[in-house]
Amino acid sequence: MMPSEHVIISFTLEFKRNLRALAKKYRSIRSDIQPLIDHLLAGELPGDQVPGVSLTIF
Repeated sequence: MMPSEHVIISFTLEFKRNLRALAKKYRSIRSDIQPLIDHLLAGELPGDQVPGVSLTIF
């Protein structure tokens, strides 16, 4: 990823609802996903790109 590119992280409503529900059972889930968010904001793209999609989606 080029340094001039900006990363935008958008959470869907479903993700937010699921996270809220999971947080009741797994108290540390928010801190568990924070490293992934930090990697994305740093421009690192973990995982495999979705084939057949013109956008960069992982």
